[in-house]
Amino acid sequence: MTKQPKRIQVRETKRYYEDFYGPLESIIASLQADLDAGWEGVESEYQDYGIYERYNVYNLYKHRDGTDKEYNKRMKQLEEEKEKKAKIKERKIKELKKDLASLSDADKKLLGI
Repeated sequence: MTKQPKRIQVRETKRYYEDFYGPLESIIASLQADLDAGWEGVESEYQDYGIYERYNVYNLYKHRDGTDKEYNKRMKQLEEEKEKKAKIKERKIKELKKDLASLSDADKKLLGI
């Protein structure tokens, strides 16, 4: 039996285009339909549309288990980041070795090398 990777909860969002203006019954009916479709909540954020125009927009959100495709993509991205960090570290070590080689004996003595 193979051990399945631990699933993380993925937050999914969708723009909510309905208005919160008008009769409460229609607002509640719209939100109830979204709740029945599996959406958990509503959040708001400001979006800039130019220098002086700022609007409040709403997003629906829900949480679900991540898929195999998302898991594989995340693992690939982590591996790429690890390789990138290793290359940066290797480059820094080369630079430090080069700098150490160029130091005079007096400078090395000051550094305790």
